[in-house]
Amino acid sequence: MASAGRFIWWDLMTVDIEKSATFFASLLEMDLLQPEDDPSYLMLAPAGTEEPVFGFVPINADAGTQSHWLGYVAVPDLRASIAQVEELGGMINLGPEEDEELAAEIDQQMSIITDPQGAVVGLLTDPGTVPVVDDVRPMGFVNWIELLADDRERAASFYHELFGWEVGPEHERGDEGAAHALFHGERVFGLLRDLPKGSPVPPHWTFFIRVPDLDQAIVRARELGGFMYEDPANVDGGRRVILLDPTGAPVTLWQVG
Repeated sequence: MASAGRFIWWDLMTVDIEKSATFFASLLEMDLLQPEDDPSYLMLAPAGTEEPVFGFVPINADAGTQSHWLGYVAVPDLRASIAQVEELGGMINLGPEEDEELAAEIDQQMSIITDPQGAVVGLLTDPGTVPVVDDVRPMGFVNWIELLADDRERAASFYHELFGWEVGPEHERGDEGAAHALFHGERVFGLLRDLPKGSPVPPHWTFFIRVPDLDQAIVRARELGGFMYEDPANVDGGRRVILLDPTGAPVTLWQVG
């Protein structure tokens, strides 16, 4: 199936769904959609369309969990992938075996896993209907993906076995250390790089949302209650900045070129 092995969906798991949804809808100038069968879930879509680009899931702040992003990769056989995750040293956090009711509700079976180094990623049964996009995606969409890992070689091996991804040669990325391009087939979709030494968070994925003007987006994010996490940086043929939304969820904004 064309979408197998590709990231096809993203959710912001947020401690305040109204704050996060309002922030991103205003920042990206998109519309909020609410599925009729799930009033607790919200999605964001380009203005005037019914084609959502990511969703918002409420989580319980009392459990000590912070707002965070979760990306989902399409797989052709969910149960086979789950078994493979465990064989490769990963952990199953959530899956149809643990929550059959959840699996039935979302039409597509899903699982949430943790790789051997602690990075969390979702699996979705490949629907076979997701368009394959090889060019730069439109404004407001996730356009780039990075995995920050303690052990790049171990991470490369895990994801190669699970999704068939390949890694490019090692190259230096300035102050961010060594990195490798991530390939799905012949398409470069992201980067595998070192987790900064002393990082307060474990290995994790970061997702870059494309904006037309980074400086204007920073100003607008601050007006909406967002916070600067780092200064803008020139990377990979564009400019990037990491912000926190009003609930503390990190978001990377990226201006191409």
